[in-house]
Amino acid sequence: MEIIKVALRNILRNERRSKLTIITIVIGVTILMNMQGLLKGLTSTVYGRMMAMDTGQVQVEAEGYRAYARRLPLDRAIEDSGDLAARFAAVPGVQAVCERIDASFELTNGSDSLRVMARGIGQAETRVTELGVKVVEGRLFAPGEPGLVIGQGLADKLGLHVGDPAYFSALDRHSVRNLGSAPVIGIFNYDYPLFDDQMVFIDIDQARAFLDLGQVATRLVVRGDRPDDSAALTRRVAAALPSGLVAYEWKVFAESLVSTIDTRLKLLFTILSVLFCLIIAGIFNTMAMSVQERYREIGTLRAIGIRKRGLERIFLTEGLLMGLAGCLVAAIPSTAIGLWLGVWGINLSGIFPPDIPIPFGTALHAAYTLADALRALAAGLGAAALGAYFPARAAARLPITEALTATR
Repeated sequence: MEIIKVALRNILRNERRSKLTIITIVIGVTILMNMQGLLKGLTSTVYGRMMAMDTGQVQVEAEGYRAYARRLPLDRAIEDSGDLAARFAAVPGVQAVCERIDASFELTNGSDSLRVMARGIGQAETRVTELGVKVVEGRLFAPGEPGLVIGQGLADKLGLHVGDPAYFSALDRHSVRNLGSAPVIGIFNYDYPLFDDQMVFIDIDQARAFLDLGQVATRLVVRGDRPDDSAALTRRVAAALPSGLVAYEWKVFAESLVSTIDTRLKLLFTILSVLFCLIIAGIFNTMAMSVQERYREIGTLRAIGIRKRGLERIFLTEGLLMGLAGCLVAAIPSTAIGLWLGVWGINLSGIFPPDIPIPFGTALHAAYTLADALRALAAGLGAAALGAYFPARAAARLPITEALTATR
């Protein structure tokens, strides 16, 4: 208790220097707290949106399909996919399973044409992805109903509206080019050009008939009840697979996205590390100045019997008290900024180019946990302790005679 009193007296006696140290800690803790929230919000927003938009959490394919995935092969399909989907739905943690057929179509309005990704889907698609709520005009097709649901960008490029006829062609399972037509019955908008400009949905039974397929699917997509547990869900689904099929976690289908986000996270962590090194250096400088200005006081304390360890504790306690004060004060701006980032977020409209391959959406919201707050507070206290440690050691090892005769 006596050490705390002495440390407090020294802090109050050097008010200006102490305030600067505390302000440094406040800035560091506030930045760390909210950067953690933004990083977590970034990953949860982008990853969650990608899973809800396209990939689900787990996808099942036939062995060998991945090697030819770029050409969307129809000859490496999953047989009896409906029965398998029902089986996977019973796996613990699975909420829904949908069948898909992916193929390359050429879509035309009669004069202009575009190469698009066509996806045959069943009604379970709306339980796995958010397609159902992204239809901004028209509607989704009923089971077995002829019709197309196309992206907003694609509709704009081809001048198609709900009710207009669209024509398409594709190579079927036997490499025979088939021609077909269907009305546009819905238009979706994900605010993600890689989808809105290139994707067409068609009823899976219509796709099977057009592509001369039996009761097969090119993939099964699984949604679980915990978006953050996709790795464990992948293992459970894989354990239920018959031979000839492989289960992949969603990240396999978004490798460029995951790589881009991981690179950004590493960069931000590097910046945070440099920031805290500067904070530690600032505290070190403050405490070193304090030692130099108190040489005679240190000599007197040592002369009256204060041991080296006791002197170390005094300086360390000073650093920790300033760190604690900085952390407590930092709670005010951290909370205010956290509420703003969590509720309103950062409006991303116009900040990023529209063709960036990351589905941010229109706003980025921070996400916070108690662990983030405790981690930020621990970092602030740790920076204060580390910044005070070496000056405390230097003060404790100062010879008594040298300290008493010092002119500084």
